Amino acid sequence: MKHAYILLPTGNGIPLGNIADGILDTLRKQNIKTTKFIPFGEFGIPLNEVRTALISGCEQLIMERIVESMQQDIEDNDVVLIEGISDPSIFYKKELHRLLTSALDADVILVANATGKSAEMVIDEIRVEEHFHKTAKAFLVGNIILGVPEEEKEYFRTEFEKSDLPVLAFINISQNITKEAVACGMEESSWENTLKSAREHRMSPAEFRNFLIHKAQKFNAKIVFPEGAEHRTVRAAIMCLQRKVAKPILLAKREDVEKTVAKLSILLPPELEIIDPETISAKYVSALVELRKNKGMTEEQAVKLLKDSVWVGTMMVKQGDADGLVSGAVHSTADTVRPALTIIKTKPGTSLISSVFFMCLPTQVLVYGDCAVNPDPTADELAQIAIQCADTACNFGIVPRVAMLSYSTGESGKGADVNKVKEATEKVRALRPDIEIDGPLQYDAAVMESVARTKAPNSKIAGHATVFVFPDLNTGNTTYKAVQRSADTVSIGPMLQGLAKPVNDLSRGALVDDIIYTIALTAVQAGMGKK
Repeated sequence: MKHAYILLPTGNGIPLGNIADGILDTLRKQNIKTTKFIPFGEFGIPLNEVRTALISGCEQLIMERIVESMQQDIEDNDVVLIEGISDPSIFYKKELHRLLTSALDADVILVANATGKSAEMVIDEIRVEEHFHKTAKAFLVGNIILGVPEEEKEYFRTEFEKSDLPVLAFINISQNITKEAVACGMEESSWENTLKSAREHRMSPAEFRNFLIHKAQKFNAKIVFPEGAEHRTVRAAIMCLQRKVAKPILLAKREDVEKTVAKLSILLPPELEIIDPETISAKYVSALVELRKNKGMTEEQAVKLLKDSVWVGTMMVKQGDADGLVSGAVHSTADTVRPALTIIKTKPGTSLISSVFFMCLPTQVLVYGDCAVNPDPTADELAQIAIQCADTACNFGIVPRVAMLSYSTGESGKGADVNKVKEATEKVRALRPDIEIDGPLQYDAAVMESVARTKAPNSKIAGHATVFVFPDLNTGNTTYKAVQRSADTVSIGPMLQGLAKPVNDLSRGALVDDIIYTIALTAVQAGMGKK
């Protein structure tokens, strides 16, 4: 799919379906591959189910289902028209439209009915809706107005040209609208300009989560869990097994897992693999001694280390008995990562391990790195981190445009910290000319077009960055937590980069959903590593 447009009413009772059909017919005559998508009601998710989800706070699950449904139906089309709701009985439709527009990253086309109203009243209706959607960071491309007298059309055109929201069509009748009526009313030049200027698609959080789950399902990797009886881990493992996101391996005594399942009042699937780490630790002793012989590892030391389930799980990954590991619901980051650094080490051609967070902002997913591993990277290390982050973004469906962050933009600041970022940026350009990168950039210049026009007018990255590389751990960790907590943003990660095989850490405050998506991340890493 190249781009999506959503038809949203400024009032009740507007026949959006008929209007969509007319637009489709007109665009198809211009040899534009076009389809219509109806997310709710008879042809989509029942509205009573949607209402229940909104009340219970599960609206994102509904959005993921809609993303999945739309992608299955329309991936071969250039343009998709999404039909909103104008039913007056649906009191929550405004919030639903906001969620839908964000989840599908659709450009908004407002549809108003001027029948029996003054021009000023219609314009006010459109302005109210325009303000609402702009506040929600949506893109508006134009409006369609029904029932406008011929003598008032020029007045409407002039009014909306002022706000850069052109009239795409005037339709003389407001009821029983036919394809022919829509075609007659379409302003061809406006539609042509709209389609030509279609912006780059942004990956929304709902689309990212759907992408993540489906990509993990393709690989169906074996993921080991050293905290095998921990209640969130057990629930997440069962859900991943049921959804075929991964093949979980719980390291725990079976009776401990059964006790956890009993407390949760859920069933233990017979196919869920449970291994008591004490029964298999001995098989990894000699391998661990061999791996660490240059460090003087003895058999006694190896036996002692392998009493820890994280070390057992890491050896399983190293020896190919599992494809990846997820831990941290109980263990500290150091307890999870240290065995991986000791045993698995970095992949060939890489001398550094770093991390990324996928920051699920309301309208877009951004990549932040490194916010968890390297305290004060050198210019060389910062360049490696940037390359790893760009490759990760690409592997997970995000177009990488890398902003190397600093407290100054361009040549505005001086000092060792700024010079480090400048040097790292040049190193990336030399090593990987395929990566779009710029720096140093301040965060506001990297993310806001209005600021970018002033501070970095010649930068292709400023205002459009999708990957943000922080100059040190202090800055990165502080920023990601500030954004996560202040903006009520879901962050997925940290995901470790640079290891020969995937090991990922959880926050000890992780929710079941957080664990599920970390499992999916790990499964995708494992699958990509086998290619």
